[in-house]
Amino acid sequence: MQSWKAGFRRRGSVSAAIMLVGLSLTAAASQQERAAMPPIEEIAENLYLLAASDSADRASWTGGNTAVFVTEAGVVLVDTKLPGYGQDFIGRVREVTDKPITMVINTHTHFDHSGSNNELPDTITVVAHENTRANMARAECNPVTNCEAFQGENAKYLPRRTYTERMSLFSGPEQIDLYHFGPGHTSGDTFVVFRAARMMHTGDMFQTMNMPFIDFANSGGSASEFARTLSKAVAGVSGVDAIIAGHSNTLLSWEDFTTFTGFMNGFLDAAREGMEAGTAVDAAADAFLARDHPGFTIDPQRVHANMQAIYDGQ
Repeated sequence: MQSWKAGFRRRGSVSAAIMLVGLSLTAAASQQERAAMPPIEEIAENLYLLAASDSADRASWTGGNTAVFVTEAGVVLVDTKLPGYGQDFIGRVREVTDKPITMVINTHTHFDHSGSNNELPDTITVVAHENTRANMARAECNPVTNCEAFQGENAKYLPRRTYTERMSLFSGPEQIDLYHFGPGHTSGDTFVVFRAARMMHTGDMFQTMNMPFIDFANSGGSASEFARTLSKAVAGVSGVDAIIAGHSNTLLSWEDFTTFTGFMNGFLDAAREGMEAGTAVDAAADAFLARDHPGFTIDPQRVHANMQAIYDGQ
């Protein structure tokens, strides 16, 4: 088994410009440009990672990180990357087990995390937060929500199981705990904890060590609540050592997660202070950018966009 602590810890950021390009991709364009599915990497007993998740590297980007968990009953995927990878998932799973894929857990609705749901057998049980299901089931689709993929006959791929605050799947060494602590990246973000492995998949609530993209415009995300939601996760989850972040090609640590939470709380405090002082939003954003943020890659466009959202109460 490859140790998650070994090797170079890459902490690249996804630039705002690259993300904006990504958000405009259609499913067809994603398939035309899609990179090769990455190798499957063992990160714990019965738990594997399919990475190539850094969208700043367009040549290798396959979408958000996918966790592959082999249980007695079958294989569980957490997120399904961009469109076009359904058969690739089946092939990669066959490299480690003869068991079929029986369940998909979606951390949120976005097309780079649910893109290949409808390319898997329709017997698979899809699990998500109730707000994620609502985002997927919209009649009118905003950018990145990916709800076009679940319309018409494809409505059969909508989540069959949903939850409100917490849900546990399986038991014993196979137990998976799902948590929702409030709005953040979207309105329906799920934290997925693999109990025996002491690992947590954060989806895009923790993308990597950067200023995150927050989808307050399309999917019910909240720049104002993001830090509070992270703080609730830090307080509400225990027994986790390693983090599968949404867009980091290597595992991060619980300490990284708490550091990121502190960073986002500091950003919220800076916005509040600026508002209370009557500081213009751009000036408040520039003041935050002028601070030292060791270990973080800070995209100025995201800082300004997220600061504006907090000023606007979003």
